[in-house]
Amino acid sequence: MLKDKDQREKILDAAFEVFGSKGYHDAKMIEIAKKAGISKGTIYLYFPSKEDLYIAMNDRSFAYFLWNAKQEADRCITFRQKLYSIARHHLYFFYHTRKYPDSFWQAPLQMPEMMNRLHQFFNDYHNLVAKLMEEEGLEEATLHSKAFCSMLNGYRMDIISNPEIDEKDIEMFATFTVGLFLEGCY
Repeated sequence: MLKDKDQREKILDAAFEVFGSKGYHDAKMIEIAKKAGISKGTIYLYFPSKEDLYIAMNDRSFAYFLWNAKQEADRCITFRQKLYSIARHHLYFFYHTRKYPDSFWQAPLQMPEMMNRLHQFFNDYHNLVAKLMEEEGLEEATLHSKAFCSMLNGYRMDIISNPEIDEKDIEMFATFTVGLFLEGCY
C-alpha cells in the first residue's frame, strides 16, 4: 500500500513538471513515465487516461495549496498577520512554480470536469479567506475575499513573466496588498 502511494506521488510529481512545462496538449504520457522512472503502462495502472492524471495532479495541488494557506493563517494572531500570511502564500506559490506557468491554472475548456474542479478550488479558497474576514467582523466577507484574492492575482503575470522579480519583491507585493486592502488608498 505504501509503495502504491509512493508510486502514485512520483507520477503526480512528474506530471506536474511535464504538464507545467509543456501544457496539457503538448505533454506526452511517455515523457511523464520517463520523468517518473517507470513504464508508460504503469501510469495507466493508477490513472486511466491523460485527463484523469491531469485532474488528479491539479486536485493534489489544490489540496496542498489550501492546506498550507490555512496552516499558515492559523499560526497568526492578528487579522493583518493572517491576511499577510495568505498574501505571501498566494504570491510565493507563483514565485516557486513560475517555471511551470501552465501546470496549476490551465484548464482546457473541453474538460468540463477540470473546469468544475477549478471552480470548486476557487470557491474553497475564497471561503477560506472569507472565513478569516467573517471572524474579523467584515460584512460581505465573500465579496471582500474575492477582491483581496483578485488584488493578489494582479501580480501573477509579473511574477511568472519577469525573471528579475525576487523574494524581496514578493514581500513588498504582499505588504502593499494587505495595506491597501485594510487602509485603502489614502
